Amino acid sequence: MPTFTDILIQIGIGGVPLGVAYLAFRSATDANRKGQQTALLQVERQAELERSKVDAEAFVRAKTIYEDALNQMEKQLARMQGQADQVTADLAGEQTASTAMRDQIRLLQAQIRALERTVVTLRAQLLAAGLAPAPTSETTGPYQLRHPPQTG
Repeated sequence: MPTFTDILIQIGIGGVPLGVAYLAFRSATDANRKGQQTALLQVERQAELERSKVDAEAFVRAKTIYEDALNQMEKQLARMQGQADQVTADLAGEQTASTAMRDQIRLLQAQIRALERTVVTLRAQLLAAGLAPAPTSETTGPYQLRHPPQTG
């Protein structure tokens, strides 16, 4: 009959493979879990890389659209500046013409006043000489125009 020691030795010898099997099971389970975690991390990295690619492509498209819009706005601004320069030049020309016309009007008004003084002087001279001046007319001013005789 086996002794207690023999039984313990047999249990010990039988337990060692069970312990080793348990340790192998734990190692395999840990390795499998780590493998899954690694695979999951790899999938997450791949997804992040894809998102980065999509974000980069979207950024490039947005940048292109923005640059095109900016170029169009710069061209429009240049056109508007050209038009503003043209309007400024036109305005300067109009102001010059307006000043010249004002000066011409002042000159003509001065000539009219001088002519009116001359007319007054001539009327006074006619009256002093005993002559009657020509009657005034609304259409011709103080002098009537003589029309040539009409034949017909």
